[in-house]
Amino acid sequence: MTTMTGRFGAALACLVLLGLAGGSALAQSSNSIPSKALVGTWRVTITTFNCTTQAQIATFPSLLVFHDDGTMLEETSSLQFAAGQRTNGHGYWERMNRGSYRAVFEAFIQFDTAGPPPLKRGRQRVDQQIVMSSRDAFTSDASVTFFDPAGTVLLNGCARASGVRFE
Repeated sequence: MTTMTGRFGAALACLVLLGLAGGSALAQSSNSIPSKALVGTWRVTITTFNCTTQAQIATFPSLLVFHDDGTMLEETSSLQFAAGQRTNGHGYWERMNRGSYRAVFEAFIQFDTAGPPPLKRGRQRVDQQIVMSSRDAFTSDASVTFFDPAGTVLLNGCARASGVRFE
């Protein structure tokens, strides 16, 4: 497979579901954020971007649910996927430091599409660092990787996100 760059790489980065935001977002005292403050349902706005040029590609909403036992579920509204092409994401989360977390989830890509962007059957993995700015808000930066069914990396992408607690 040829390396996907330029338009295709940028477009696929748009498929990223979550991002890991900058650590400076903890202007409020992180000591006041409980260790399981992430537990609950979150409305998340994701902005995908080209990892190399930092050029913004797309913005779309997703829902994330963080369970008390360290598991999580994800659902996206990204229009880059054809109807029925991508499953919901399933994964885990863990506390890194007070007010910061790591969350990783995967979703299956059920069939190929010609694009743009071209997507291949396989799976998508999102690995993000989450920093809470308050009990009801977070930011994150994420890396997104697409794999074929054999586990070969097809594409890498980047995203940033902001989340607010669902009420």
